[in-house]
Amino acid sequence: MKSSRYSHDYVLFLKQLRDARLQAGLSQLQLAEALGQRQTFVSKVELGDRRLDVIELRDWVVALGGDTAGFIADLEERLSRNSRLPLVAANRRGKSPDSKIE
Repeated sequence: MKSSRYSHDYVLFLKQLRDARLQAGLSQLQLAEALGQRQTFVSKVELGDRRLDVIELRDWVVALGGDTAGFIADLEERLSRNSRLPLVAANRRGKSPDSKIE
């Protein structure tokens, strides 16, 4: 399986991380200080050189004054608008993703 590190969707995730920081009006240094990290940590994450686990993502979002569920919902919206993945067959037929496959 191909690594998602530099996939289109991962690039969109990184863009959302950076956009959220900028929208909060924080520099990389300010966010790093709120996280108890160095500025290079934030830079490496935003460049894709360092991945975040789910707990680190939560800390990142909370440090920006947001909530994780809202961040994920916004990410899902961004990914659905910009996805390069084909729709699953059930979705092409107008069925909801939650409907049972027959």
